Amino acid sequence: MIASVTFDEGSGSPTMPELEPQRRVEIVPETLRVGLVGCGAFARFSLAQYRQLPGVVISAVADIDPAAAQRAAAELQTEPQSPEALLVSPDIDLVYIATPPALHHRQAATALLAGKHVLAEKPLATTLADAESLASLAARQGRICVANLVERYNPLAQVVGQLIDSWILGDLLHGLFINEAADEGLARGHWFWNRDISGGIFVEHGVHFFDLVASWLGKGVVVSAARSVRANVGGQPVIQEPVEEQVVCTCRYKGSRQAENQPHAGVLFHFEHGFHQASRLDRQELRLVFERGEVRLYDWVPTRGEFRGLVDDDTLGVLAHMLPGSSVRTVERYAGDSRRMRGRFQPFEATALVEIGFDLGLGKMDLYGQVVRDLAADQIANIRDPAHVRRLTEADSVAAVAMACEADRLALSSR
Repeated sequence: MIASVTFDEGSGSPTMPELEPQRRVEIVPETLRVGLVGCGAFARFSLAQYRQLPGVVISAVADIDPAAAQRAAAELQTEPQSPEALLVSPDIDLVYIATPPALHHRQAATALLAGKHVLAEKPLATTLADAESLASLAARQGRICVANLVERYNPLAQVVGQLIDSWILGDLLHGLFINEAADEGLARGHWFWNRDISGGIFVEHGVHFFDLVASWLGKGVVVSAARSVRANVGGQPVIQEPVEEQVVCTCRYKGSRQAENQPHAGVLFHFEHGFHQASRLDRQELRLVFERGEVRLYDWVPTRGEFRGLVDDDTLGVLAHMLPGSSVRTVERYAGDSRRMRGRFQPFEATALVEIGFDLGLGKMDLYGQVVRDLAADQIANIRDPAHVRRLTEADSVAAVAMACEADRLALSSR
């Protein structure tokens, strides 16, 4: 649904009331009570995943549209409230915020000051300053406050991390993510096209993939960015601001040990995000180029992928074991002198050129549900036991916003 946002006159910033911290209750109940603010379809899907977790109950839902809140309450078998009441309710332990991005900072801060933990839909905030302020507030309050950056919880993302760290394919040299997304469900009046509300494509959407690559390679630096807007089609008068429909950027990551103290060394990773396709043409591809071959993952939350590269027999055995549901096809076999090869000035040997298909064996929505549950379970485990080390932290959520905002700044300044 499209939520309304209140802005300060002349500033373009969402208003945020002055709030005082409430005394924190340090005893963690066995039952964790979750409240939802923003009752769109994805939020309801996520809450259905949350309530599958042990000791989690959905206590209340809220939306600026009372009818939407009523529908969600009936679906989730809970009570509707106003957003203002839910954010400070003494009967809520964790608030899941699934409203348009410009509202995240104000609503998350309100919940944190009321002693709640917060899971927010991406991005954590639409500016770096707001994201940093939420992380600082969460630390002072002793509460969690992270964005729902689910990509790093995908089992295939973990496999890719193992491939990179193991060097079994040599060094990672280059990466590319192409997102040709559908806009069929995004009418001209949808808040997605309003940069004051969404933050733009890098901020609203790109944070997912900045975080994913950071989970493999650590902190990156944006070196270039650009964007394109939708042309005025059919000679119709332009009534609203142009639609930003395509953004691209290149980032550099330190990468291998050889990149130390070399300004232009490391891994260049290229991100492309476009929202301009019919739903039936919606597609995504992540490509990773190593010294010994290439790995490709397909779809927004990938369930499957392919490897094509040069291997020896030992490496092939390791890959077949590491890649889930693997199916190996030998393209060429090498013997004698033909095994000896060179790349990047270095000699190596390979016994075959192979293609390996791999698949998690899960449907797209089944995997989507799994990663949503795993992220929530990880955060809730830390709520119940602060010694639990989370795979996604406030620092990660802020870092993704930092990359997105820098890419957006460069894109806006480019010709």
